[in-house]
Amino acid sequence: MSESKPIEVTVSPEEQETALRIQFDVDRGLDFLNSGQADAAISAFKAALQAAPERSPVRDIVTHNLLTAYKARISQLLAANEPLHVNRYLPEVQALTLTSPLVNDTAFRTKFADQLRNLSLDFYNAAQFQAALFFIRRALVYDQCPSYFIDLTNALARVKTPAQLRDYTRQFSEADLGKHIFITCAPKSGSTFLKNLLVSITGFKFMFAVYSSLQNEQELDLPHLIKFGNVNTVTQQHARASEANIQMMQAFGIKPTILVRNIFDTTASLLDFYTNGFVFSTYFDKEEFLSFDDDQKIDLLIEYVLPWYFQFVASWQRAESDGRLEVNWITYEEMIADKAKMATRVLDFYAVKAPPALIDQKLAEIEADRENNRFNKGGTGRGKLVLTDEQRDRIRRLARHFPSTDFGRLGI
Repeated sequence: MSESKPIEVTVSPEEQETALRIQFDVDRGLDFLNSGQADAAISAFKAALQAAPERSPVRDIVTHNLLTAYKARISQLLAANEPLHVNRYLPEVQALTLTSPLVNDTAFRTKFADQLRNLSLDFYNAAQFQAALFFIRRALVYDQCPSYFIDLTNALARVKTPAQLRDYTRQFSEADLGKHIFITCAPKSGSTFLKNLLVSITGFKFMFAVYSSLQNEQELDLPHLIKFGNVNTVTQQHARASEANIQMMQAFGIKPTILVRNIFDTTASLLDFYTNGFVFSTYFDKEEFLSFDDDQKIDLLIEYVLPWYFQFVASWQRAESDGRLEVNWITYEEMIADKAKMATRVLDFYAVKAPPALIDQKLAEIEADRENNRFNKGGTGRGKLVLTDEQRDRIRRLARHFPSTDFGRLGI
C-alpha cells in the first residue's frame, strides 16, 4: 500500500504575484507612515487596495491602513492651519468602508471605528464641525462606544442640525417609533397625578427614562429610549432642556409637554414635602434639615432649590424659540381647574384619542387613590400664606439672571 501524500493548497502564479504585490505596497506604506510621510503612505496603500480582492479580509486590512494614513495627513494639515487642502482627501476618506467578514471581528471593527472617531476629534478641534459630525456618525456605525455619544452631542450642538434616530440605534426605523407622551415637569407641580391619569387612560407603558433618580439630575437615559423607543409610553420626568436631552428627543420623535406651577405655591409645597421626610432625595442632611425652623428651611429652598426651576423654564423657552422641538406648555393651575379638560388637551397634542366617558371614569378612579398621587394640599395661593413679603421678593429676584425669559407661568 503506497503512502498517502499530504494535501497542499495551491494558488495560481497570478494570485501569488498579486499577493506579493499587495504585501510589498503595504510594507512600503507602513514604512512611509512610520517615518511621517503620510502622502507617500497614502499612495502605497491605495496601490495595495486597488489590487486587493473585493470583499476580502485583505482588502479590509488595507482599508484600515489607508484610513490611518489619511488621518495622519489630515491631522498634519489641520495642525498647520491649512484646512482647505484637506478637501482633496475627503471624498476618498468618506468612501472607506469595511466589506468583508472582518467587520464581525469586534477588535478589528473597534480599531477602525477609533480611527474614524480620532479623525472626527481632529476636525472638531479645528472648528470644522460638519466634518466632525460626519466622521463621528461613521464611527458609530461600527461601534456604539459610550464616549462616541459625547462627541456626537458636541458636534450636533455646533452644527445645530437635528439628531437622527440612526445616530443612536438601527434596531428600528422612524416608522416603528411608538407614541411618547412625555411630561417634563417642575417638582411639586401635580405631575404624578397627571402621569397616573394618562397611563390609566391610554394603557401605555410608563417609562421613567433615567439611569437612576434620587440625587441624580433626571437626564434622559439612552438605553431606555433604545429599549422602549418602539413602544407607546408615558413619561414623567424632571428634565431641563439640556443639549443631550433635546437631541435624543429629536431622534426618538418625542415632543415634550412642559408642566409648571406658581413658584410661591411650589415653595410652600416643597417645604411640606421635605419636612415630611423626602429630604433623603436631596444632598441635604436629613437631621440637620429637620432641625431648622421654617424660615431657615425656606432660606435653603430659595438659595439652593428654586434656581433649578428658573433654569428649567428658561431652558425650555429657549428650546422652543430656537425651533429645536415642538412643545406644549401647561400649568398646575389649569390642570386643577379642569382635570378632564387638561387630560384631553395633552392627549390631543400627541394625537391620542380617548372617549370623554373613559376620561371621566379614569379620573374618578385616580382621584380616589390619593395615596399614590402625591397631591399635598392642592389648591392655589398657599405661597402667600406661608411666605413673607421679603421671601417672595427674594424669589422674584432670581428672575433677574434670565432677562430674556418670561416667567409669567411661575407667577412672576
